[in-house]
Amino acid sequence: MSVTLKGYKELQNALERKYGQTAMRRITDVALKKGGQKVVEIIKNNMRVFEDTGESVRETTISKPMTIGGVRVVKIHWQGPKQRYRIIHLNEFGHFDRSGKWVNTKGKGVIERAMREGREVYFRTVKDELKRRG
Repeated sequence: MSVTLKGYKELQNALERKYGQTAMRRITDVALKKGGQKVVEIIKNNMRVFEDTGESVRETTISKPMTIGGVRVVKIHWQGPKQRYRIIHLNEFGHFDRSGKWVNTKGKGVIERAMREGREVYFRTVKDELKRRG
């Protein structure tokens, strides 16, 4: 059987016809988790620059796959007993201290750089996992 595909939608429809919608969702979810986990590891390694107690690194986690706007996604977030999600943005973007002076933290831009660095790794991992399972 020969199929000519021109875009993502055609690919998705062809795979769903071949495997079924439920099986494709399961395969996609596994691929998303593995790709997301690779990006989380890159973020954790880059966050070690401003590590003090290590709680921000330990609380970096990945969500379960979910559908947002018709697209399956996973989110990287900070969840744990120390509630580091409250201060991650301060390390990422900088902040004003109590006296009104701007503070550029050691970790400024670390997460954004890690996301840029991990973009190709993520897509390659998802693609390889879909090939392997599909």
